[in-house]
Amino acid sequence: MPEVVLTSDWTMMSNHHGKEFLGFGTTTPALVLPEAAYRRLFYPPMACDDEGHPVQAPYGLRKIEAALLEAGIDARIIHPSYLDHYMPGEAKLLLLSGHDYLGLNPPSTTFSGVMGKPPLNRINFMRMMRQPHVLAAHRQGMRIIAGGPSAWQFTEATRSKLEWVNAFLQEIGGIDTVVEGEAEVFVVDIVRKALGGEPLPAHVVIPPKEAPTVDQIPTIRYASINGLTEIGRGCCRGCSFCSVTQRPTRWYPLEKIEQEILVNVRSGQRSGLLHSDDVMFYGSPNIMPREEKLLPLMAMAKKHYEHVGWSHVAVATLMTKPNLLPKIHDILCTGKQTWWGAEIGVETGSPRLITKAMPGKVAPFRASQWPELVVQAAGLLNDNSVYPACTFIVGLPQETEEDVIKTIDLFDDLWDFKAILVPMFFVPLGHLKERDWFRSAAVTDRQRELFELALTHGLHQSRALLEPFLEVRNGLTHAIYRTLFTGFIDFVHFIAEEKGLLREPGSAREHHAMESPLRNPDGMPLPTIPIR
Repeated sequence: MPEVVLTSDWTMMSNHHGKEFLGFGTTTPALVLPEAAYRRLFYPPMACDDEGHPVQAPYGLRKIEAALLEAGIDARIIHPSYLDHYMPGEAKLLLLSGHDYLGLNPPSTTFSGVMGKPPLNRINFMRMMRQPHVLAAHRQGMRIIAGGPSAWQFTEATRSKLEWVNAFLQEIGGIDTVVEGEAEVFVVDIVRKALGGEPLPAHVVIPPKEAPTVDQIPTIRYASINGLTEIGRGCCRGCSFCSVTQRPTRWYPLEKIEQEILVNVRSGQRSGLLHSDDVMFYGSPNIMPREEKLLPLMAMAKKHYEHVGWSHVAVATLMTKPNLLPKIHDILCTGKQTWWGAEIGVETGSPRLITKAMPGKVAPFRASQWPELVVQAAGLLNDNSVYPACTFIVGLPQETEEDVIKTIDLFDDLWDFKAILVPMFFVPLGHLKERDWFRSAAVTDRQRELFELALTHGLHQSRALLEPFLEVRNGLTHAIYRTLFTGFIDFVHFIAEEKGLLREPGSAREHHAMESPLRNPDGMPLPTIPIR
C-alpha cells in the first residue's frame, strides 16, 4: 500500500458524464432538490478498482502522481471513498489538490452568494476532510500537503479575511504545508522531507522563474478525467485579475502530447479535451496563431479521439485569423463529432474597462473595437459548430455603472448566440489579490439585470444545445439523460419565473459606436459574420 496518498473530493473525482462543462454544476448549492439529485446530474461516482484507484482522476493530480512515481516514491491517487483503506495506518502523507476547495472561486462565490447557501464543492471537500479516519490519521502523525490552483484558499491571507475558513482549518487540525505554484519538481523534495520526518514550511510559493521546464514536466501514467491533455502552460495577455498570466508560456512538443493522449486511449477513452489557456496560441511565441503548428495538433488529436474539445480560447485570437477556424472545423467535425466547446473569457462589454483592467485581452485590436469583436467572434464560432461557455466578471474594482450597461448592451447583441453566458463575481487573484471579494450584498440594480438576462438566455440556449451536447449517447441512455436534463432546465425555469428572475433583452439597449470595418493585423477588413 502506498505511503503517499493523493486525492480530491467527490465533485472533482468524477467525469461529469463525460462532459467537462457539467462540472460547473458542482459550484452551485443544492437548492430545493436534495444533494443526491445534483450528484446524479453533475458528479456521478467515478469507477474504481478494489484498491480504490480511480479509472480516471483529475489531470493536475495525475501530473503530481507521475512526478513522484518517476522519483521512485510509493504514491498513488486514491478515491475519497476508499481513504479508510489506507488511514489511519499505512498512509504517512496525504496530498490534496482541488480547483476550488472551499468554494471561493468566481462561479462558486456567485452561485452561493445569490442563493445564500454553500456550494456543493465546499460541502464535499469539508465532508472528506471531516471523515473520522482522516482526522484520526492526522492526529496520529500523517501529514497533509495541499496544492493545486486553489491552494491560496488555505493561506494566512485568506484566513485573515474569512473567519469561517480559519475555524474549519482549526477543526481538522490544519494543513501542514500549503504549496502555491507549479510543483512537479518541488513536490519530490518536500515529500521526501515529509516522509523523513523533517520540519515542513507552512506556506511555499513557487515563483514563475522556478516553474518547471517542459522537459521537467512528467507524462501522466494513468488516465485523466475526460481525456484532458495539456498542450502548454502560461498566457501572455496580462489581465490584472488572473494569476495564470504571471507564469511563463511553454508549449509541449506534439510527441509529448500524443503520449498522454495514448495513455487515455489505452484506458478506453474515446473523447478528449485539449487544455491550455488559449488553445489557438499553440506553438506561438506571441499572440499570433501559427497555422503550421495548430492544424497538425488538431489532426493528431482527432486521429486518436472520436470527439475533441478545447478548454479555452480567446476572442481576439479567433479574430486575428478568422479563416483558421473553418480549417479546424473540417478536421474535428468528422465521423461522430458534429460540434465542440470551449470556455471564453469575454469579461465585459465595456471598452473602457478593457483598457483599465485587461488591455492585453484585445491585442492586436483596439479596445474600442471590443464589443463588435465579440459579436463577430460569436458568429464565427457558431458558423463553425463551436458552442462555448462565455464568462463575464461582475464587480471588478475598476467597474462603473456605465461599464455594466455596456455589458448588458452586449448581452442584447448576443441574444441568438448558441452559448452559455456566465456572469461571475470578482475574486481577488493575480495582480488584484490584495482586494476583497465582490459580494452579493453589493449587487446593484444594473448588475441584477445582467444576471437576470444571463439566466434567461441560459435557459433558452440550454434547451437548444441539449441535443448536440448529448450526441455521444444513444438509445435508452440518450433518452434517460435527455429527460433528466430537460427536467432540470424546466425546474430552474419554474423557480426563476416564480421569483421574477427572468428578463428579455432590450431593457438597457444602447448601440455601440463601432469602428467599422474591423481589420486584422495585416490591415485587411474582417468579414461580417452574423450570429445564427
